[in-house]
Amino acid sequence: MLLSRAIKGYLLDAAAGELSSSTAKLYRYYLGIFLGYLGDVEIEKIMGEDLVEYLVYLRTDYKPNRPGGDTSPLSYSSLDNHWKCQRSFWGWCERILEIERPDKYLPRPRGKIPEVRPFTQDEIKALVEGCSRGRKARRPTGARDKAIIMLMLDTGIRIGELLRLRVSDVNIESGEVYIRPFESSIKSKSRTVFMGKATRRVIWIHLSEHDDISLFGIKYQAIRMVLKRLGERVGVENVRPHRFRHTFAIQYLRNGGDVFTLQRLLGHSSLEMVRHYLRLADADAEDAHRKASPVNGWGL
Repeated sequence: MLLSRAIKGYLLDAAAGELSSSTAKLYRYYLGIFLGYLGDVEIEKIMGEDLVEYLVYLRTDYKPNRPGGDTSPLSYSSLDNHWKCQRSFWGWCERILEIERPDKYLPRPRGKIPEVRPFTQDEIKALVEGCSRGRKARRPTGARDKAIIMLMLDTGIRIGELLRLRVSDVNIESGEVYIRPFESSIKSKSRTVFMGKATRRVIWIHLSEHDDISLFGIKYQAIRMVLKRLGERVGVENVRPHRFRHTFAIQYLRNGGDVFTLQRLLGHSSLEMVRHYLRLADADAEDAHRKASPVNGWGL
């Protein structure tokens, strides 16, 4: 079978629910790059060496077509996503087409986990205060923007999970927030997270000015732009939705929370990323001890 035909069959199954719609769209793009690199060959003739050379090509010679013309090399996480795409595609070929998969020993790209930079307390205060002030008057979306920031910081939920929230998912009295699963439930599983009194009060104020089924009624790109402009206005750099999740996780551990409860609250299927947060929290404790130790400070 030709590679193009196998890819078409795989994507049809993916669109039918095997993958989330966003992952299926991404893998369609990745497999288009793979087809362009290898050509429309018979899939039975593709060897493990071909896949290794393809990953090398992505790392060294491939020129990404990004908005704005940035052609810098792919990041480790992007290379890892291409690897995951190959694993998923060839796993389907093995199950459905009953061919021996050539990716069985394909090495996973190695690299460092991207640096996690949580917000500082001063940065969070500046962002929260910036929601309710503008150049001329009170910002009309200030209550909504403050509610978004407080909820992400207090619960650690993903931006996609926040955008899917309905008013009925939030219990102001108990502080419970129900997170709905996303399509295949592979990445975002259903769970309940919790918000404190300050966040509940901010959400209540937002709801008093809001009349919709959706809790916030805003799209992903709009939130990114709101946060970017807010950061520029108050002098906080690199304000992105996922940094609130990082900040929640690290502060949770700094304040004595345990890794297993954190894993459940974040919705992680494994402890890998939670352990990374724990290492950062432990490094903070070590640094604090070094600065505060009376033995070190008194030169004993």
